[in-house]
Amino acid sequence: MREKAIITPKLLRWARETSKISSGDIAFKLKVKEERIKSWESGEDFPSLNQLQKLSKLYRRPISVFYLPEPPDDFQTLRDFRKSGEFHDFSTALTFIIRDIQSKQLWLSEYLQVEGEKELNFIGKFNLNTQVEIIANNILSVLEIHERTPQLDMLKFWIEKIEKKGIFVSLSSNIHSHLKIDKNEVKGFAVSDKYAPFIFVNSADSKNSQLFTLIHELVHLWVDESGVSGFDVVDFRNGKAIYNYNPIEILCNRVTAEILMPKDEINRILKTVRLLEVETVETIAKNIKVSSFALIVRLLNLEVISNEQFVNYRNIFNEKFEEYLERQKKKPKSKGGPNYYLLQIRKNSKTFTSNVYGYYKSGKISGSEANKLLNIKVSNFSKLEKFLYA
Repeated sequence: MREKAIITPKLLRWARETSKISSGDIAFKLKVKEERIKSWESGEDFPSLNQLQKLSKLYRRPISVFYLPEPPDDFQTLRDFRKSGEFHDFSTALTFIIRDIQSKQLWLSEYLQVEGEKELNFIGKFNLNTQVEIIANNILSVLEIHERTPQLDMLKFWIEKIEKKGIFVSLSSNIHSHLKIDKNEVKGFAVSDKYAPFIFVNSADSKNSQLFTLIHELVHLWVDESGVSGFDVVDFRNGKAIYNYNPIEILCNRVTAEILMPKDEINRILKTVRLLEVETVETIAKNIKVSSFALIVRLLNLEVISNEQFVNYRNIFNEKFEEYLERQKKKPKSKGGPNYYLLQIRKNSKTFTSNVYGYYKSGKISGSEANKLLNIKVSNFSKLEKFLYA
């Protein structure tokens, strides 16, 4: 007879519900009847030790938590700035990535404070009443971006600049191979902190869209507003309709637009354009490293194009994007996929990974602690190092 795990029943239900997983889904994964899951959660029966280990992995909770008398104080749910009605609650994938980043941030923030590190003085430097241009210029100044010349890889360029200032950037599109983070549900989120602020960007999105998200989340830190972001075309516009949208999201989008598509630069480029056709818009967008959609929204906001023109452009670009997605579906899938260690470095943040690995090598933290933070076994650290410092 298998040994039972005499845990606190309500902790099982708490762990499942906070992971946004139904009892039916858990039953399917454990290959038991749903009634068995309900009996464990009610205390009528108990799972075996092996089943508890599987539940621990599925819920991403340590086994010890199931023996507590009451649920522990969990991480605060991030504010939801999304306006779309398609996603009401955070999915399991989004819940897990938020929890993962919050746990890393909490650990690092406490560690840096103990080490006597100073606060980052740009976190919360401004508020909703600050002018867009002031915030944009300050961000560029702090990051030491003195020229707006488009780089070969703008996303990589910005991430390197941001992480040099003590902000950690996580790039990922999944929790694991079977749990994807839907880019329609979340493009990114920011978790503000005076010592260890984190930005998450969904890498399932296009590179240009990721760049816009990255800077948008950066503005969230400058106004000290943590949350899961939503992106709506109206956020850029003026007029009565704008009052239906969150003012924080409006500000973050406007600052991002000013950074990536400065008014003066757009006006300078347009002076060389005789006719603003679809191909012209695409060329300008490509040259300044933004999406065609972001550019037409900016042109609408600057009153360069009319609302009618905007709708026409939007329909054309949406149609082209759908055609692109269809072509991508038909392409043969490559074998193997990206390297595991590179994916973990991107998900954890390259700078966070480097810091934790350095703390471990210098004896400041244990191997088990480094393993837990990076989700990489200590025995594989030599492999990690090859990719971390390549």
